Formats: sequence, C-alpha cells, structure tokens
Amino acid sequence: MPRLLHVLSEKGYSGGEVQLRLLLEHFQRAGFHNEVVLAPGAKFRAAAEELGIPVHEAPLRRWWRPDLWWKLRAAYRRAKPDAIHFADGRALILGGLAAVGVPAKAFTIRRIDYPVRKGLLGGFRYTRLCDHTIAICDAIRRRLVAGGVPDERITRVYDGLDPAPWTGLQEHKAAARARLGIAADAQVISLAGVLRPRKGQHVLLDAFAQLADDFPRAVLFLAGGGSEHEKLRAQADRLGLGSRVFLPGPVKPVHDVYAASDIFTMPSFHEGLCNACLEAGFAALPQVVSDAGGNAEIVVDGQTGAVVPRGDANALANALARYLADPALGVAHGHAGRERCLAKFTADRLGPEVEAVVQRMLS
Repeated sequence: MPRLLHVLSEKGYSGGEVQLRLLLEHFQRAGFHNEVVLAPGAKFRAAAEELGIPVHEAPLRRWWRPDLWWKLRAAYRRAKPDAIHFADGRALILGGLAAVGVPAKAFTIRRIDYPVRKGLLGGFRYTRLCDHTIAICDAIRRRLVAGGVPDERITRVYDGLDPAPWTGLQEHKAAARARLGIAADAQVISLAGVLRPRKGQHVLLDAFAQLADDFPRAVLFLAGGGSEHEKLRAQADRLGLGSRVFLPGPVKPVHDVYAASDIFTMPSFHEGLCNACLEAGFAALPQVVSDAGGNAEIVVDGQTGAVVPRGDANALANALARYLADPALGVAHGHAGRERCLAKFTADRLGPEVEAVVQRMLS
C-alpha cells in the first residue's frame, strides 16, 4: 500500500482545500495510506478527521520557530511516506527544506498565476525541493516554465468538482432571491469570492456604474468576506449605487448565489482555476471573466461567456451589457458552459490524473 503524506500550511478553507479533500477521498478509494501535516488551528483538520486520516501538527505559519523543523522531521519519520505532497507554496518551501534527505518522492500543486521568479523563492524550489509540479491550468504551466522549471517536470491537471450540487439551481431562482432579499424581476450580476484587491471587485463596481443607467433593473451581488468590504461599500456609495450593490458577506449555502443570478463574473487580476467559475459553469450561468490565470480555459469567449482584459472596466461593462440586453444569449451560453465544464472539470477525473503523476514518480 503506497503511503502519502500531505503538507498544508494554510489555515483557512477555500478552493485549494476543497480540491485537497477530493484528492484525499480518491487516494483512499485507490488504496493509498494518507496522513496530513497541518498548522495549529487549520480548518482542514475537521475534514481530515471526518475522513479518518491521521493528523500531525507543525507551526507552518511560523517559519522562525525552532520546533518547526523537528516537528516536520518527526512527522516524516512517523508517517514513513513513499511520496510527500506539498499542497501550497509555503508548505513546499518549509516542508521541502525539512524533507532534504528523506527517502521519499515529492510533488507540489501550483494554484495561482503569480509570476514565478528565479531563485529559492521562485523556480528553484520547484527544481530542488520536489520531483514534479502539477499546474492546475496552462497559464500557470507557462509561468513555471518562464521561472526556469523544465517543461518535462510539469503536468497540467485541471481541478474538478462534483457537478451534482450545482445542477438545476436556476430552477429555484425565485426562492433563492426571496431568501437573499433580491427583487424577483431584477437582473442579477453576481460574484462569489473573497473581497480582496486581486479579485477585482473594485473594477467591477466601476464597470457597473457605466451600465447602471441603461439597465435600471440590474443589481450587483458580491458574496464573500474579506479586507475590502468597507472600501467596496464606500465606492458603491460614492458612485451612487449603494441601493443596487449587495455586500452580504459570506452566503451559506453559497448555492443560493448561483440560483439567484443571471450572469456570473470574475474580473480577477490573478487567478488559478477558479472554483467559483467552475460552480457557475455547472450552474449553467453565462460568465464574464478577466483573462487572468485559467479563466480563459474555463470560459470560451463568444461561446460560453466573455473574456476581457484584466483591469479593463470598459470592456467588462460592454460584455455585461451584452447579456443584460439579450437574456436569451445568456441562457444559451450558460448551457454551453455547463457542457464544457462537464467535459473538462469534473472531480471524477481529477483524482486519477493526479494519481497517475504519483505512480510515475514512484515507479
């Protein structure tokens, strides 16, 4: 039975953690023994314990702690892994350095399209601290190659989701809008994601200001919590759009956001393979996205939605206005987007493709 040790330094629970759980579930079904190393207080602990996976702790958020290194080494000794999976960038640097001399293969998954610099904090870690890197989209693969990682040491594996929870949500539009306090006849543009500058909500507000007068029933629903909440509220008020911009914080269940929507948008400046865009795709929503990361690999411009240059409020406004003016086009593109997601981005092919990478390393 192959033994895998997964090292995760993140304490939150977002798209990367969703994908990690899917991988753990697959590897358990495939007969692998799994263990995880987490930072104290990590939300992923509940998922690991639910799956019956042993958990080790190390202060992965505190690189200067002297006990970090011996706790990592102790986890490696106890777990006796055949392969170590570094699940994020910090885990790769800290866990990779601690794993020097450990007789195990190692791989990591790169999840966002930030440029990869040369040196230890850039391409070096992908060539010296692990044997292989999985890129979750082609845009990230190109970043890795530009940072000096040989192409043969990279495999692109798209993230995936179970489409079932997102299927048929549009049939419950009226009920979802009632729960969220949205008018039944509104034209709803939504975004579900953390409120941070890199997600581009401030650009979306500028774009919405350009089209608001022409589409008086249009509203903007920005679900999620984050550091930009008050700034975005102030921006909406300054633009005279306060009554038409919803900033409800995190929405649970998030399914209501997709059920209530007519158009989904993701105007990010940096992105990976956005889970929210996959969810919107399975929910059969047309999407207007920036060209960041893997957005243009999920959305086909002119067929399942629109892809616009990142940071371009004018282009974003024009693309959104097209769907507001022609709802039937949005429905058609939404259904085409669902078919694309079913063909490329399902959870049932994620696990086997990552397993194939592990098996190649072990052999």
